[in-house]
Parts: sequence; C-alpha cells; structure tokens
Amino acid sequence: MIRLWPKSLFGQLMLLVALALFVAQAINFAMLVRAGERLRFSEAAGPVVARIISTTERLEAGEPLRSRRGRGRGPEGRRGDRGIMSVGPESAVRADDLIHVVELEQRLASMLETAGFSAQAVEVGRVDISRMRMPRRFDRHINDRRTNDRHPLRVMRVSVQLEDGRWLNSWMRIRPGGIGALVSIIAQTVILYGVLMLALFLFVRRVSRPLRSLTGAVREFTDSDDDAPVAVEGPRDVASLIEAFNAMRVRIAGMLGEKDYMLGAIGHDLRTPLAALRIHAENVPDESERMRMVETITDMTETLDDILSLARLGRPNAQSEMLDLTALVDSAIEDFRDVGADVSLEDGERLVVNGRSNLLKRAIRNLIDNAVRYGEAATVRVRQDGDRALIEIDDNGPGIDAAALETVFEPFARLEGSRNREQGGSGLGLALARAIVHEHGGVLTLENLASGGLRARLSLPLQDM
Repeated sequence: MIRLWPKSLFGQLMLLVALALFVAQAINFAMLVRAGERLRFSEAAGPVVARIISTTERLEAGEPLRSRRGRGRGPEGRRGDRGIMSVGPESAVRADDLIHVVELEQRLASMLETAGFSAQAVEVGRVDISRMRMPRRFDRHINDRRTNDRHPLRVMRVSVQLEDGRWLNSWMRIRPGGIGALVSIIAQTVILYGVLMLALFLFVRRVSRPLRSLTGAVREFTDSDDDAPVAVEGPRDVASLIEAFNAMRVRIAGMLGEKDYMLGAIGHDLRTPLAALRIHAENVPDESERMRMVETITDMTETLDDILSLARLGRPNAQSEMLDLTALVDSAIEDFRDVGADVSLEDGERLVVNGRSNLLKRAIRNLIDNAVRYGEAATVRVRQDGDRALIEIDDNGPGIDAAALETVFEPFARLEGSRNREQGGSGLGLALARAIVHEHGGVLTLENLASGGLRARLSLPLQDM
C-alpha cells in the first residue's frame, strides 16, 4: 500500500477524494438497496395486512368466510388451499414445511402492530413456485416470472395466529428488484466522480502550479539582481508563502552583498600589514629567524586566501568556459615540477569539461599538494568513465582511517594520527576543493588503496567536443 501511495500533493488529494467518494457511494448503495428491499416488502405486505385485518373483523362479526378450494395438492400429497386467505387450525408455513424468513416475520409483525392488530404469532415462509401451486390470481404473474431467471419472483406463505388460537393463512408476492436502481447508482457515481475529479483537478492545478514555480525558484536560487521574483498567485496561503520567499530572497541577496564587501575589506586590511611584515622580515639579519618569519607570513597569506576563496565560492563573478581538462591538469602539475616535487602524469585522452579554469586548477593543486605533502609523491591520471571525466590522484602515504574519509572535508579538519602534523596546512584545502568540484556539478571522494596510500577521485560531467 505504501508503494501505491502517491508522493505529490496532486496525487494524494485525488486519491483521498476518490477513496472517500467510493466509501460514501458504497454506503449510499447499501442504504438504497436496503430501502428498495423495504419498499418492495411494504408494497407486498400492505395488502396482506389489510386482508388479515378485514378477515379478522368478519370473523368477529360472525360473517362466513368464503374460500376457493382448488384441486391441486401440496408437496406432501394433501389437498392444498389455493385461496388468497383461509382460516385453519394450523400454520400453513409449518404444514407445508417451508423455510422461515425471520427478517420478514419481524417486519410483518411490526406492520401489524403499527396497524393496531394483536397477533400471537407471525410466520413467513419462502415458497418454491416450481413445486407448489399458487392461487389462481398469481398464475399470470408467476408464469411471466418463471421465464425470467434474472429476476425470479419471490412468493411467501404468511400465517398469523389469532387470539383464539386459529391461524389466518395467506399468500404474499414480493416484487423482484431490477437492475434499474443499480444502473442508476452506478451512473450517479460515475457522474459524481467526473464532476468532483474535474473540480478537484482544476483546484489542485491552481494550487500546485505556483508551488512548482516556487520549488523551481528555490532550487535555482541565486542572489543575482537579474532573477525575477516568483509571480504571486494561487490561494491566499500559497500567495503569502511566495511573497515571503520573494522578501527572503531580497534579504539574502543583500546579506551576501554585504558579506562580499566585508570580505574584500578584510582581505585588503589584512594583506597590507602582512605585506609590510614580509618586508620587515626580509631585513632581519639572522637568516634562520628571517626564514622562519617569512614562512609564517606566507602560511598566513595562503590561509587568508583559502578562507576568502571558500567564503566567496558560489558567487557569480566569472563565466564558465569549455576547458581541456588534460591540459589543465598538466598545467597544475607543471607548477610542482618547477619546485622539484615528485609528481607524474599518466598519458590520457583529451577530455573537455565546462567550468572556470582558475577554480578547477586550484582544486587540482590542493589535491596534488596534499598527496605530495603527506604521501611524498603523486601519480595523476585523467580518464573517461561513461559521461564523466575522472581525475585520480594517488599518493604513497599511510592513508587515513576509513571513518575519517568524510570528516577530512570539513573546514579546518586535521588528522593527527594518519597525517604528519609537522607538514603544516590550514585544514581548508580539501574543503575548498570539494566546494569547487560541487559547484561544477562534480563529486570528490577519497579512498584508501589496497596497496597502501590514498586516492583522491574527482569526477566532472563531460561536454561534447
């Protein structure tokens, strides 16, 4: 049932209304069928009650009761009374060994009580019209119904015991129920379903259309001033939600603009004193002290650049372009070769991706720098995997604990056990690399190699050349 439950608002509303309507129509159908059954019984029992009361009054007045005697015999071989009403010392239902219909007995007793007639017992038995002869006035109706198997006639034998112990025996013919009521209910249900579903479809579409627009605006949210606000439409609640989103978008865009301004100011204010410190450090006479100071200032500058780059990532300040990924990787590796680092690039095919060269090159440099810093050497390969371009960077280091393969991507995360702490680093390289890759629609993962070392795998969507 859970699998069949729709996920969308439209599907859930339609299904709930359809189920509720089905249950309501099922109850309505059962009530109509029962009401039709009661109506047919009332039509059949009314004349019987009238005959019983009339016959009782005649008996009490001492008038003779004429009865037409027939020549037919009952199922037990005795002569049967084919009159509509007869008086006898025993119940015809019991005498003919008929099956009692308790529900009809209760209904008939209730009708007699309502009419003010007091009866000691009321019995109603179902008659098999194929075995028992009926009163002559039933013959025409019975013959017509015997040939209609779809709606068989129901004939009942009625026996009512009077106060003096005698039994009034009569016959009752219940009109069969046709398919007219069923067809009418089915037609009514189909019409109701059609009308309600059409109205519900129009309503839900009116609600879901602005919600879909809002969902798309949320997914594609940027702080660009060129983005038009979402059109305010739909019911009041939905319209209020869209208005709140538009206002929030304006506030977020303002805060992001203030953040960029603040970061620019911080970068300018910090770089100026760092540059001054660098100049002063170069004038220190002690060479070892001078080198230590210069290295510290360099680390502070790089950390500042990483923080600013990570904070500004995602801002639309440059356009993407088609890039030769193999050439871009080779350019990044060349920077390490110039300083004598052990980095090699395996031969690979030319692959084209869409992105920003400065950011992708920085992400690749960070990954290679980690491999060289903690694994002494790096082996880089570029290859194609389906519709993705893969960059794999392997090192010869000790690897890292499997439980920490994700935590190392958090900003300022450092692993004391598996990485050499003395090698330095700000703890922002992997976080910045993953953020850059995600911005380009890619995935960056780490895995330990079976032969030892760590592999960084960078996956980017390919572009047609």
